[in-house]
Amino acid sequence: MAGFQNYKHARRQGGDGFAGPRPSTVLYISVLWRDRTTKVTGCEVLPMQVDEPLDALVKPAQYKASRGLGRMRREGPDHLADTYTASSQEAAREAACEAARTIQFIEATRLVPSRAKRSFPRGQFQYRMPGSDHDAAWFDPAAKTFIRTNEPYTRGGVTSEQDEWAARHGWAVAVSPWKGMYRPDDGTSLFLMADVSKGYSLAPLISRLAQAPAPVVASAWNGESRPIVPVFVSPGRAAEIAAKVREIKAVEKRRGAKNSVEYSMPFSGARRRPKSRMPIEGHKSVGRLLKSVLVGTRGRTGVHRRVDAIRCELHSWAECEYKPDELSDDVFFDLYYHELPESDPLAVAPANWDRNIESLDEVKATLVRYYPECPPLRQLLKKADLAIASLRTWNAALAHTVKSREFRQHPGLRV
Repeated sequence: MAGFQNYKHARRQGGDGFAGPRPSTVLYISVLWRDRTTKVTGCEVLPMQVDEPLDALVKPAQYKASRGLGRMRREGPDHLADTYTASSQEAAREAACEAARTIQFIEATRLVPSRAKRSFPRGQFQYRMPGSDHDAAWFDPAAKTFIRTNEPYTRGGVTSEQDEWAARHGWAVAVSPWKGMYRPDDGTSLFLMADVSKGYSLAPLISRLAQAPAPVVASAWNGESRPIVPVFVSPGRAAEIAAKVREIKAVEKRRGAKNSVEYSMPFSGARRRPKSRMPIEGHKSVGRLLKSVLVGTRGRTGVHRRVDAIRCELHSWAECEYKPDELSDDVFFDLYYHELPESDPLAVAPANWDRNIESLDEVKATLVRYYPECPPLRQLLKKADLAIASLRTWNAALAHTVKSREFRQHPGLRV
């Protein structure tokens, strides 16, 4: 783990930053694993020091073009997460280290992964360099040219056959002093190849690779081994989430600031309600309609629960809208919570739920008539719409049941 004493040191540096002329940041690479034999699971998290933010080095759309990043996803501005579950802890560490080495190479060379066939001489795979193994294509955004890397199992130099190939195509081949991305601790070496017929030189890349930190390898693991749960969240991802929450709250506040106000009730915390009040007669009418819908719908949770939530919310709004000297306790509690008198036609459960649908439609119309458009009102209207949808489904089911029963009793009837 280049640049850190241990994992905790990396976390502290990730939060506080680094002193010096080139400010650094911390990139976290996480890989889940599950041992198929022992059934043990875990998550390996490898922090590494980088001088540029992840998105400045490589874009998510470019991950797939790289062997080391091909299975990774951007989990945050400072977090790469493997999309696969490794078969063991060691395999997870190997995957994290290969991704880290790829980032090391990208940071040192400023190349980005590519799949372009134009990276081959004459744009043809058949002209691939002899002895190529674990080779890959890269693009130099500054020079607008393609480079290829080759990582065979060898500690030797460029062969005579490869020199002849390079001369024949106007290319150059150079051995990197930095051991590479594939298996640098297991015998592979890194070679760079490029078309130099138009003046391009590999020398600057070789020079930068010579100054790069040693390749990160699993044998020198200094990351964190942690349980899968709770899920690892990097500092950058946590900051992204917090920023998004703040943005959503700010948008909601802007959208509702003109037409809604904040209020709080015991045990419910801060909420918002329309910045106006419905007449007492309006509350009485809506309360009566809601009570009528609640009659006989206890068996339909999707209706009863939502209508009860509307009643509770409007009860709170009425309490905020009217002071005790404007609305007596007897009248206030009768608005939404006392049962309908037996003489009220709506006190009797309806034969079907069409009446309840009409009642909820009237509730919506009354609320829209007296309250300004705002998020709190939209939430109530949405609950009413969902309750109506549930009632309509229930009506259809009841009708089907009745027709089926009639058909069984009178087989000659058409259903």
